[in-house]
Amino acid sequence: MARDQLSPDGLQRCLRYVDERRHQRLLLEGLAVQDPLTGIANRYGFLGVLKARLEEEAEGLVLGHLDLDNFRHVNDSLGYQHGDQLINQVAVRVKELLDPGDTLARLGSDEFALLLDTQEDPARAGRMATRIVDALAEPFRVDGESLLLGCSLGLARAEHDIEADPLMWHAHIAMRRAKTQSGCTFHIYDEWLNRSERNLADLETELRRALRRDELELHYQPRLCMQTGQVVGLEALVRWRHAERGLLGPNEFIPLAEDTGLIIPLGYWVIDRALRDLRWLLDRDVAPLHMAINLSFRQFQDSKLLPTLGRLIDERGIDPRWIEFELTETAVMRRTEQVIKTMKALRGLGVRFSLDDFGTGYSSFVHLSALPIALLKVDRSFVGGMASHPENRRLVRAMINLAHNLDLTVVAEGVETRDELALLRQFGCDQAQGYLISKPLPLAELARFLVFGARRGNLLADESAGG
Repeated sequence: MARDQLSPDGLQRCLRYVDERRHQRLLLEGLAVQDPLTGIANRYGFLGVLKARLEEEAEGLVLGHLDLDNFRHVNDSLGYQHGDQLINQVAVRVKELLDPGDTLARLGSDEFALLLDTQEDPARAGRMATRIVDALAEPFRVDGESLLLGCSLGLARAEHDIEADPLMWHAHIAMRRAKTQSGCTFHIYDEWLNRSERNLADLETELRRALRRDELELHYQPRLCMQTGQVVGLEALVRWRHAERGLLGPNEFIPLAEDTGLIIPLGYWVIDRALRDLRWLLDRDVAPLHMAINLSFRQFQDSKLLPTLGRLIDERGIDPRWIEFELTETAVMRRTEQVIKTMKALRGLGVRFSLDDFGTGYSSFVHLSALPIALLKVDRSFVGGMASHPENRRLVRAMINLAHNLDLTVVAEGVETRDELALLRQFGCDQAQGYLISKPLPLAELARFLVFGARRGNLLADESAGG
């Protein structure tokens, strides 16, 4: 219809329609590149900015990948509304530190990206990273509660002709390396880290092969009753007898297994081997011992865990009362309701549970009382400092009293000195494990230790005489 054929009212309606359509289009375009919660760029919008900046001038650009630690705990314990408040506060704190030429974006639930311009001041990236992690290390106030978050920041410098995806990957690798440290930390990508990442890929291939070739083995660390001096339990600890690197401890390959999903077949191998070795000991008239097996959160969520465990118990002919699964405090607090449900289902088989690394996570009296656990293991970081740090002594005594009030057996980890052992006995600790008693032993050495280890009683007798 020609414009001169429109009435004034019709023309006004047409103009209003065009205006509304343009407004809706601009709104949709904004939503496509903007995070609706924080108002900063989203992943799509950030990638557009990053690609444009790299095409214009890559030199001096530094990409940051920021990941919040323990954020899921906030959502699970306080609810998503409070989690959203926390995300907003994080965005505000970081944005206040940036210059006008910098860009901040939210990549996902608890991940952020930032693009810094350091062309005129290359050292600015390190200073900014320090300021950001320091700012995020300060407590947050959410619904009247004070919360502490850990954070991991990875930085990667843009090189000539680099594209967006490789640069994002470099920052991600650096962030993962920062995550291996505690607290709020950052790491800057370099070629050594790249080689390390390639080595990890090679190690993953070798670990898959090791599972097929039976190159893994279990060592067992005895657990001592503080009253009788008798060994009452064992903790199964996996080792990898690598053809070139020798005997590798769990810290050198378990994190890799967690990342790749290999932890599930590896975990079933550990359960089967531990039950087989316990059967071997029982057949040689060793008194029944509790076999403690570490269970990863990822395996704990596996739908095949319950039927597989039931089958292995039957095949090995083990009384399930002697089987104990250790869950870390951090894993338990991730999804408390789901964890308790699974624990109760497994406990229906007759097994029991212990809470490992107590004191390093978020457990409260209420959380502990709700968990179907039989034992609480005090983390070695508290036990190791008792002799020289009064605050550690107070903490350990309080943990023991708390556990006893909940009718839990207390196991102290990492006992390495007689002074630590004496203090633990004084505090009423029930059991202890650590190098003072024995290092983790292969099965044959363990059998000899159990038969000829009379010195355990002497160790406690010496402490009694010394006291």
